[in-house]
Amino acid sequence: MTSANELTSQQKAQWSAAASGWERWGDWFERNSGNLSGWMCDAAGVGPGRHVLDLACGPGPLATLAAERVRPDGRVVATDLSPDMVAITARKKQRLGLDNLEVLEMDMQALTFPDASFDAVTCRFGLMFCPDPVRGAAEARRVLRPGGRIAIAVWDVPAKNPFFTAVSGVLGEFVAMPPPDPTAPGVFRLAPPGELERVVAAAGFSHIVIETRPLMLSYASLDEYWQIQTELAAPLRAAIAALSADDIARLKVKVFEALKPHMDGAAVRIAAVPLCASATA
Repeated sequence: MTSANELTSQQKAQWSAAASGWERWGDWFERNSGNLSGWMCDAAGVGPGRHVLDLACGPGPLATLAAERVRPDGRVVATDLSPDMVAITARKKQRLGLDNLEVLEMDMQALTFPDASFDAVTCRFGLMFCPDPVRGAAEARRVLRPGGRIAIAVWDVPAKNPFFTAVSGVLGEFVAMPPPDPTAPGVFRLAPPGELERVVAAAGFSHIVIETRPLMLSYASLDEYWQIQTELAAPLRAAIAALSADDIARLKVKVFEALKPHMDGAAVRIAAVPLCASATA
């Protein structure tokens, strides 16, 4: 059995490998995200003067928005397991002149902050990749002040997210894929009904609200879909890296066939559904 430390190292390597894609396509995702970052800031109570922690910051869209919202006297700390993601957010911070934003490399399961350090915590598409998501959420609970708020986004069940399954659904024809372990880090780790609420409650939060925020992702073409998905989705990127050029070409044909019901002229418009939680420490 793979240890928690080995799983964490795997996640760090996968997301570091995907970092350049997120820097390239991050603005595309924000345009297609239905203001998910704004909702998360609202749900966590991010506002002027607040001290905010953004976990699994990725290329930094949520952290930079929060830093703008907490001005003039608030501060934001953004953390990510991947040093490459941290570097991207640091560059974005410099471009935007956000001197109230600090960016650190850190595992959300082992935060180095004192207890009750923050008024709000956000975590967008990171918790499901923790080897122990309860531990990750409990660390967020520990560093929140009493009454502080958290907002979390993960992905809902595969059937609601064909943007991802159009590739993963046929990948098994090309890559040996063992039956999925429901307790292992992954895109849909917290998607089963009740699982996200269970994790948040087990971490010690109360007043938990779970809701979905459906999106429609728009790609200019089938080729753009392929490029974006294989660059941004770290697990897919890792699986496809093992394929030969011929297998990749055949996989693309299968994926493009699966996308036909989602075509709008030359463009692809396909559903995605984040599953969101907000709660109180």
